[in-house]
Amino acid sequence: MNENGFHIMLVEDDASVREAMAEALRDEGYSVETAVDGQEAVDTLRAGTDLVIADLMMPRVNGRELLRWVKQNHPGTAVILMTAYGTVRQAVEAIKVGGASNYLIKPLNPEELLLQVRKALEDKQLRQELLHLRGLVREGWHYRNIIGQSPAMQQVFAIINRAAAVKATVLISGESGTGKEMVARALHEAGPRKSGPFLALNCGAIPENLIESTLFGHERGAFTGADQKTRGYFQASNGGTLLLDEIGELPLGMQSKLLRVLEDGQITPVGTTAPQKVDVRIVAATNRDLESEAREGKFRQDLYFRINVVRIPLPALRDRPEDLPLLTRFFLDEICRQNAFEPREIDPSLLEAFTHYDWPGNVRELKNTLESLVILSGKRTLSAEDLPEKFFQESPLPTTPDDDTSPELNLTNLSKQTIMKALEACRGNRTEAAKQLGISRRTLHRRLNEFGLRE
Repeated sequence: MNENGFHIMLVEDDASVREAMAEALRDEGYSVETAVDGQEAVDTLRAGTDLVIADLMMPRVNGRELLRWVKQNHPGTAVILMTAYGTVRQAVEAIKVGGASNYLIKPLNPEELLLQVRKALEDKQLRQELLHLRGLVREGWHYRNIIGQSPAMQQVFAIINRAAAVKATVLISGESGTGKEMVARALHEAGPRKSGPFLALNCGAIPENLIESTLFGHERGAFTGADQKTRGYFQASNGGTLLLDEIGELPLGMQSKLLRVLEDGQITPVGTTAPQKVDVRIVAATNRDLESEAREGKFRQDLYFRINVVRIPLPALRDRPEDLPLLTRFFLDEICRQNAFEPREIDPSLLEAFTHYDWPGNVRELKNTLESLVILSGKRTLSAEDLPEKFFQESPLPTTPDDDTSPELNLTNLSKQTIMKALEACRGNRTEAAKQLGISRRTLHRRLNEFGLRE
C-alpha cells in the first residue's frame, strides 16, 4: 500500500515528461502506473484506479476517447487531461460534456499538477461519500421520514420510541423549521393511536375570540354567525392525537380552560353547560422559552408543568452539520420524484457552501432552497454556483487598532492587501486563494473586480 492509498495512471507519450511527472507524484506518496498512449492505458488500466492523467493529443487512442472509455468502464475513476494552449477549447469541452475533472496546460507547473491532483482526488472521495449517503437514506438513517444520523437526532429518535407507547403529554421545543410537526406525527404513528386521527392546530393563527370554539366546538346560536353546531379540534381528534403548535401564543384565559381539560378529560362546547368526555393525546410545540415565560408570569406555570411531562428538544440545523449531506440527498430525491424530474447530483461545492451557512430557517429553509435550485437551475448537477448571494456573504475582514488613525489602513485597503497576499502565496491560483481566505471563488472574483485587479 502506498503512503496515502491513492493509485494514479499517467498516460503521456513523451518519455521525459512522463518520468518527471511520475517522480513528482511518487514523491507525494501516490502509487503511479504509466502508459505511453491511450491504447496501452485501455489495455492495462485496473479496477480501483483513483485517477487517470492523460495527454489530450496521443496516437492510437487520444485523450477524449480514453476519457469516454474510462467513464463507461470505470465510472468511479477521475480523469485530468493535459493539453497545449492550442487545444484548451477541446479540453474545456471534455470537462463540460465528457466529465473530466479538470485540465492542465503544458508545459506543466509541478505545483499546479499536485494541486489539481489533490483536488480531483478530494472531489472523488466526496462523490463516493454522497453515493454512500444515498444508500444510508435508503437503508434507514431516518425515523418515519425524520432524517438524521447526528447524536442529537439519535437522541430525539430514542425519546420518541420511549414516549410513543404512553399517553403522557409531550412538549416539543425548537426553532421554527426544525420539524416539530413531523416529530408529533412520528409520536402518533409509532403509538397505539396510529389508527385514530391526527390533527394539528397553530394556536397563533386563530383570532382570540374564536380560539375556544375552535378547540371545543360550539352549539348553534352560541354567538353571532354560529348558524350550525360545529365540532372543535378536541372532538375531531377523539381517539387520536392533537398537536397544539405554538402553544405559547394562547391567551392566559384560554390557558386555564385548556389546563382543566387536560386534568379531567372533558370539554364544554361554547353555548352549552353540558361537558363531553374526550380521549385525546396532547402534543404541544413551541419555539419560545416557556420555562422563562412561566417564571415571568407570561405563561401559566401550572399549565407548563402539565404539558412538560416528556420534553423533546429539537436541535437547530446549524447545530447538526453532519446531517446536512444526508438531508440534502433525501430532499433532492424526494423533490425530483414528486415533480417527475430526472435525479439530480450534488457537486461537492454545494455541500461546502451549505456547511458555512447559518440556516436561520433550519430544515424547512434547506428543503425550500433545494426545491428552488431544482426548478430554476435546470442542471443535472447542482453546485455552489447555483446558490443565491446570501450563501456567500461573509463577515468583514478584521481591522487593526490603527484603523481610526491611519487612512491607509481602512477596511477596503485591508481587504485588498489580504487578497493580494493570498494570491501571491497561491501563485495566482484563485481557487486555492479563495479556500485560504474562507470565501467562495465567486466572491473572490467580485472583490477582484471591485479593486480593479481582475487581470
